[in-house]
Amino acid sequence: VFIRLRKNDNQLIAGDYELQRPAGYFMNYYKKLQGATFTNKLSLGEKTNLINSASVAVARGQFTRNRIVAQEGNQGPYKLRGSQGERFIIVLAGTEKVWIDNELMQRGLEQDYIINYDRGELTFTHRRLITKDSRIVVEFEYSDREYVRSLYAVNSTLTGKRADFYVNLFSQQDNRNATGDTPLTDAEKQLLSQTGDQLDQAFISTIDTLDQTAATRATYLLLDTTFRCGGQDTTMSILKYSTDTERARYVARFSFVGQGNGAYELDTENIANEKVYRWVGFDTIACAYRGSYEPVRQLSAPQQQRMLTAGGVYRIKGGTLRAEIGWSQLDLNRFSRLDKTDDQGLAVFTQFDRQTPLGSDTSGWQLTTNLSYEYKAATFQPLNPYRSPDFLRDWNLVDIQGQGTVVAADENLALLGVSLGKTSLGSLSYYLSAFLREDLYRGIRHRTALEVGKAGWQIDGQLDWVNTEEQIKDTRLSRPQLGISKTFQKWGGWSVGWLLEQERSERFAVGADSLQANSYFYDRQRFYLRSAENEVLQMEMSYRERQDYAPVGRDFQQSTRAREGNLNGRWNTRGEQHQFSLTGNLSYRQLEIQAVELTNEEAAETFLGRFDINAAFWKGMIRSNTTYEIGSGQEPKVEFTYARVTPGSGTHIWLDSLYNNDGKIQYNEMEIAPFQDLADYVRISVITDEFIRTDNAGLNQSLSFDPRSRWYNAGGFRKFLARFSTISNLQINRKTRASDAVNPWNPLQLDVPDTALVALSANVRNTLFFNRTNPGFSFQLGQSDNRSRIVQTTGYESRRLAEAFLQANINFNSVFSTQIKLSRGEKASDSEFFNNRDYTLSFGAIEPELTYLPSRNFRLIFGFTYRYDRNVLDGGAGEQARQKHLNLESTFRPGQSSYTVNFSYVNVDFAGSTNSPVGFAILNGLQRGENFLWNASLNRQLSKNIRLSFSYEGRKTGTAGVVHVGRAQVAATF
Repeated sequence: VFIRLRKNDNQLIAGDYELQRPAGYFMNYYKKLQGATFTNKLSLGEKTNLINSASVAVARGQFTRNRIVAQEGNQGPYKLRGSQGERFIIVLAGTEKVWIDNELMQRGLEQDYIINYDRGELTFTHRRLITKDSRIVVEFEYSDREYVRSLYAVNSTLTGKRADFYVNLFSQQDNRNATGDTPLTDAEKQLLSQTGDQLDQAFISTIDTLDQTAATRATYLLLDTTFRCGGQDTTMSILKYSTDTERARYVARFSFVGQGNGAYELDTENIANEKVYRWVGFDTIACAYRGSYEPVRQLSAPQQQRMLTAGGVYRIKGGTLRAEIGWSQLDLNRFSRLDKTDDQGLAVFTQFDRQTPLGSDTSGWQLTTNLSYEYKAATFQPLNPYRSPDFLRDWNLVDIQGQGTVVAADENLALLGVSLGKTSLGSLSYYLSAFLREDLYRGIRHRTALEVGKAGWQIDGQLDWVNTEEQIKDTRLSRPQLGISKTFQKWGGWSVGWLLEQERSERFAVGADSLQANSYFYDRQRFYLRSAENEVLQMEMSYRERQDYAPVGRDFQQSTRAREGNLNGRWNTRGEQHQFSLTGNLSYRQLEIQAVELTNEEAAETFLGRFDINAAFWKGMIRSNTTYEIGSGQEPKVEFTYARVTPGSGTHIWLDSLYNNDGKIQYNEMEIAPFQDLADYVRISVITDEFIRTDNAGLNQSLSFDPRSRWYNAGGFRKFLARFSTISNLQINRKTRASDAVNPWNPLQLDVPDTALVALSANVRNTLFFNRTNPGFSFQLGQSDNRSRIVQTTGYESRRLAEAFLQANINFNSVFSTQIKLSRGEKASDSEFFNNRDYTLSFGAIEPELTYLPSRNFRLIFGFTYRYDRNVLDGGAGEQARQKHLNLESTFRPGQSSYTVNFSYVNVDFAGSTNSPVGFAILNGLQRGENFLWNASLNRQLSKNIRLSFSYEGRKTGTAGVVHVGRAQVAATF
């Protein structure tokens, strides 16, 4: 939310807004801010203007770039990480840019990808098949609450007839005193001051002691242990998990430090409200750690980053000259005076472009020349990357996936380009580039491009050739590409095409004649047949094939081959009686392994697709909407933790007494509170970075039958039939492990072995209506079946609720009406780890209700419910209950006020243990015998946007004492 004020040539923006990069080459950013920007425009002449802007704000995020290693047939979600390797981050909405194979993607379910900003997870849609060869690059900003980060930016641009000049200043800095979630102690600040830029050495212990028992924390004993290493006995203190509330007084936060760098691992046998870790000791022979976690936290230092750029553009006849100089400063640790010599750096960029007509005809041949030069010091640090994501790959400095790092060095990049072209025919271009990185690297790049279009033919060709010399190796990179297509106008604009692409990267150690292991070679082809775009039909069929080769000695040997077919399109048809549309795509890919010793990949088949079918027949009497999806991906394991909140303001109740009564929260001891005053805990979902590979299938179907839309004026049998209507809805999303017992294409296969089923959400509801729009009498007959399963770190949890019901509504007159509902069904719970939470409840209920409505302001409802529940689980205790529920509710709405009073009497006849998970599920907070519940509320609208509420609740359940709860609330809406 922001405000924008304008007057004449002045503008002020204040609030939450976005700030984008200014004119220039080096300065690149996109910021989500909270602050203000002022812009002013001054006219200095007929064609000369001076535009100034200044911004002062608090930056909401920190920039980073991720290169994701794609997996064959895995659409995601892929986990995004912070700049320091943080595993759980919140991405700022709209700041991301996603590339696949150097092509910018679009966000959206009907586009290329979707992103869960809160979880930092990226998932690709049915339009983009992800393979082992996909090069995925993601740039984004994420929330960083370690420090409060301020920002200011100043831009000044002078525009004229022949030239433009600009100066840009940007600065962002973390406040050394105003920290976010974890304020630093004096000792921690002292440690950072001694660390300099070596922040990977700034670790502190997180072991702490508790003054009193904390049910929500995993507690440990601090013990001394002795082990022998290097011939000497070594004694150290270690943490050991314990539920002993008297002795276990230590808590800790563990950090992942890498395999072999820690002494602890996750303890999967002990379940607590947070993850439990166990000491795994040392390898006494190698004197090395065996684990991956340590009770430490890496400190984050406040940073400061600045950039100043100045440049200009000079326009001459047919050409443009550009020049820019940039200065940067990056202080990685504002607490320290150490390591400051590399904080500042310079960069220079110049470019000259010119177009020269070869003749008097403006549409004739033109010669285009391009010259550019860039210098970047090793210490120059851009705000965000300003080069292409594939820049290093284009110069053969990284591997086939773009993975790898290069040592900072002074860089010189020069380019000379010449292009000869004619609008009606095409163009021929040649570019020569040189890239120098001190004495570490020298690269020469030749690139030739040809584009010809005539009489429906289109030919596009390109040859890229790079030779490099480094201190320890020499490399060669070649990339020939060729595309040929033909459009047949006499066949309605259908076109056929063929594309060929090769890439061969040869890397040799100096003085050696064998290829290095990171050399690679592949070639791929694509054939396609495509229709012209029109309203009725659009279709494309394609076939792709790719061969990958691995280095063996002096040459390459084929390691894998992939074949891929794709069909996509849409078909729309419309008539007087019907409408029909079909949109979809389907991809199939087969990966074959040609030499198992040359690759770590496994043979695989991948299906990916989605179809949307929308139809209406007989002027809408029958309507159908169907969406079917198939694909593969991965499902993250979910971990729940519970936090205590102000009494009555949570969602869950802790039932330690139903289980082990050990004073420590375990997942299975938490239930949704039956009464709000008992809700002292909230459940927090923690998405781990543990994933299970899955095959995914989904089906959404809605079908309606409404004769009234066609026969609303008919008579006889058709008039009677028009009183009936039906609605059926089916939603299934199923994720399974690969198994011979599961058909990955069939989402209707719900009875899947537990070993194969990973996640399930299935909702079915069918309803038959009679007299649906009749105010006097109507009924509905229905059936529903809802199933779900989630995967947690403690195993799976499944739920099911199946119900059949009949409901009738009768309005005797404008004052009295009645409703009766009959239902019967089954409710089930299944927990893989906690078997005492398993149950299958068979239930039935009858619910008559009488409503008295003498006026628009007053309503009185008399209700009665008879319900029975019985646990029919094999091996269960056979618990059962019969409940008689009498209810009276009154509502009075005079003017701007609303009064509601409700009284309930429930008589419960229960056979079984009330102090058990099954007993709690059946009784839902009630007790054997007589239960009384009552409440009253007052709501008043004081003004257009202010509402006052008072409420009172009381209850007496069984032999328990009376409970009174009162609340008051004032709500303001803006």
